[in-house]
Parts: sequence; structure tokens; C-alpha cells
Amino acid sequence: MGIEINGNCGRPSHDAVEAAKSQSSATGSAASNRAGGSGNAKAGGTGDQVKLSSQASQLQALEAQIANLPVVDTQRVQEVQHTIATGALQVDPARVADKLLTFEAGLGQAK
Repeated sequence: MGIEINGNCGRPSHDAVEAAKSQSSATGSAASNRAGGSGNAKAGGTGDQVKLSSQASQLQALEAQIANLPVVDTQRVQEVQHTIATGALQVDPARVADKLLTFEAGLGQAK
């Protein structure tokens, strides 16, 4: 019995991330143009300013790091496929049960 794994574990594809980035920058440019041209403060007036919190800056940095990660670790997939194909896969039912219980407990705490 074989299991074929398709998908990206819930992460958006690299193309989708790039499209969102370009759309975001285009939207930001359009808003800047509507707000006063080049985005610089006008002479004698005060310009709108946006200041990101340190948490928002950290989130942007993490998004950039995640976007650079490969969607699938092909080497790991090949190792697992080889292990399954050779019959060397050892399943410890007690460990699986412990992991399931830990996961379920975590879901209850997330609410």
C-alpha cells in the first residue's frame, strides 16, 4: 500500500507569495500617489506617516524567511519513500498515541 503525498502543508506556493507581494507594493504605490504624489511631506505641511511596531517588523521578517523556504523537502521525502519501500519503517504505537494526545491537548488550549 502506497501513500502519495501532494500539497504544501498549508503554506502558500512561492508564486502566490510573490503575487501577493507585488499586489501589496502596487496597492501601496497607488495609495501613496493618491495621498500626495511621491509620498514625501509637502513643503510647509505635515505628511502622513506610517510607523510599524517592532512586532509588525518581526512578522514581516518572518514572512520573508518563510517565503524563501522550499515548499517540500525533496531529500526528506526520498528518504521516507526509501524507508517505506525497504520495509525498514518502524512504528511505535505508544509514541504515536502520545503525539496524538499532545496534539489534541494543544488544540484545546488554542481557543
